[in-house]
Amino acid sequence: MCGLGSLFLGTDRMGITAGGLGAGAFALGAAVGTPLSGRLSARHGTPRVFSLMAVTSVLGTLTALLSTAGHSLPGFALGCVIIGATAPPVGAGMRALWAKADIAEHLRGPANSLESVGMEVLFILGPPLVGLLATVDPVLTLVVADGCVLVGAIGFATAPLVRRLLGPTTDRSGGPSRRVLSGPVVWLLCVAGLTAAASGAMDVAVVAALRESGSAHSAGLVLLAPAVGSVLGGIGYGWVSAERMPGRRLGLLLLAWMCTLILVATQNTPWPLALALFLSGIPMAALGVEEFNLLGRASPDPARIQEVYSWAGSGINVGVSTGSAVCGFVAAHSPQGLALWTPAVAVLAACLPYTVARASWRRSASTDSATATEVLR
Repeated sequence: MCGLGSLFLGTDRMGITAGGLGAGAFALGAAVGTPLSGRLSARHGTPRVFSLMAVTSVLGTLTALLSTAGHSLPGFALGCVIIGATAPPVGAGMRALWAKADIAEHLRGPANSLESVGMEVLFILGPPLVGLLATVDPVLTLVVADGCVLVGAIGFATAPLVRRLLGPTTDRSGGPSRRVLSGPVVWLLCVAGLTAAASGAMDVAVVAALRESGSAHSAGLVLLAPAVGSVLGGIGYGWVSAERMPGRRLGLLLLAWMCTLILVATQNTPWPLALALFLSGIPMAALGVEEFNLLGRASPDPARIQEVYSWAGSGINVGVSTGSAVCGFVAAHSPQGLALWTPAVAVLAACLPYTVARASWRRSASTDSATATEVLR
């Protein structure tokens, strides 16, 4: 809602260039601020950091609003950067909370899946609400969006469970800290970024394809199809038991998603395209759940797991923005229909870092097995 609010407000007050700059500045701020907030949360505790970020975001909103009133483009961009950088990554906090909560192992999958479904529903409801507010007054888009940030972040930070489990790290021994971005974590972050790029490219590709076929008016309805598929797929995936050998299921999900995206690329009329998009949406929530589950397992320091999840959130933001930009360029400078192949290509690219990460998990499992055998002997 904050990113779209920046786009609508900037466009209404200073033109489309300002709107695009505001949306890009918001994405840049989020990409930089998310991993920083994870590091600070591990050191000083999530409640303190999230509350401070939420209050600071109000200053960013005020800066953006005052700058549009004075037609100051640099001030508007600065305000949007502050809003993006201080938007608390509640999704990373939620996943760190499930990892540290004292709940049965077989319930963590459903917890992660239902949390992902809840986020997906909000992503469906948020944009239409921003559009409705923009028809009343574009100023309301940022005011209401930042109000959601303020209330939601402080509410999350003051929850008793969050205060108990996501407080500051108690280990102050001064010993050598383990590197958070280990090899497997980095490769998994690449997978998450590339799958996010496929998701970002999908929206742009669908709009471009429908415009080329003269059906641009149906783009909004058609783009609901993958979101609905993702919600239903996430609900169903929550009840699938965890795998014993990590990584295999992620590979199968990548393969399934690539096959459905190839089906999407072969359609160019609204309703067949909507059906193909619905099918492509079914693995999406499951992919996100598996990526974060594997990041949790690969994290070398459990006390700093929220920092790893925050890096994932930043990578996803960068991936969505990059995928959208690349697909837009392809749509503008390539033959008709080629843009629809961009998401499938991004997923194919994600298979390379997945393969490297999978090999490292197998080596780790072999080493652990050999060590256990030696101990038994």
